[in-house]
Amino acid sequence: MHAYPHSEYYRDRSSEYELCNDFPLDRMFIEGLHAMQAHMWNNGVNLDIPVVRVMNTAHFLAAYMFANSCDGDQLEYDALANMSLGRDTQMFKVAIIVLAAMLARTEGFRARQCRNMLLEDRDPDFEEGVTIYNRFLKSAQERFEEEDFLMDTSSLIAQLKEKEETITQQSQTIRQLQQTITTMEEKYTQINIGTQNNNCTINNITYVMPATQSEPQDITPEQGHEYFKHLTQKCIDEKRVEAVEAEIKAACKGTAEGLWRTLWNNENLGYVVVAPIDATTLYRDI
Repeated sequence: MHAYPHSEYYRDRSSEYELCNDFPLDRMFIEGLHAMQAHMWNNGVNLDIPVVRVMNTAHFLAAYMFANSCDGDQLEYDALANMSLGRDTQMFKVAIIVLAAMLARTEGFRARQCRNMLLEDRDPDFEEGVTIYNRFLKSAQERFEEEDFLMDTSSLIAQLKEKEETITQQSQTIRQLQQTITTMEEKYTQINIGTQNNNCTINNITYVMPATQSEPQDITPEQGHEYFKHLTQKCIDEKRVEAVEAEIKAACKGTAEGLWRTLWNNENLGYVVVAPIDATTLYRDI
């Protein structure tokens, strides 16, 4: 049976046990549906009530109703119930009858207002169904609160807030890395302008340029380990890979100047080749 997706407001329960476990008062409504089913069979009405599906639909409608301040009209809720039950023109009325019974046992003015809207100007068969179903419901001291119906909606809101916080943190990290890229590009521009006799001085620190700028070398990594792409074969041969990578990782947590200085020092030592690499590519590789 095609079912209208409930995930935005309500998670379908798979059994009567799960419904009663999450909503203890459901036992009364479920027993009422079984009694209503027996009454129909005894009176020659060959109609099967999918109890779990009807109860899920009633809860979905309640969650939708209270999450949207009950601002819909009767036709909207009838259509939602109809789609939820695979466009079954008989069962959607049963779901509305169950919802009306739930709202009759829910505290608050809004619950009464919504129930009146659902039952207004119904045909005689529908009104008879309301009367029969209520006859089978046993009295109970427990009552619903509006928040009971919003159990799944509250969980969804909490998940969305957590995702928003994660996205915000990731955005801040991206902005910081973009600033690092810009700073590194400016530093390399200064190097290219200020280099004379293979030496350059920045912020009163003198760095020795490599005598020749070699292209990045193709390095075959050991099985199970992916090297930083711009390490040299010399770095691997001298078993300096872990130390150099550790220095670069540590520098990433500091300033852009500190990261640039670490890369440049290791290039002077012949362990990396980064000068020919554009800053954007280098940022991605780091």
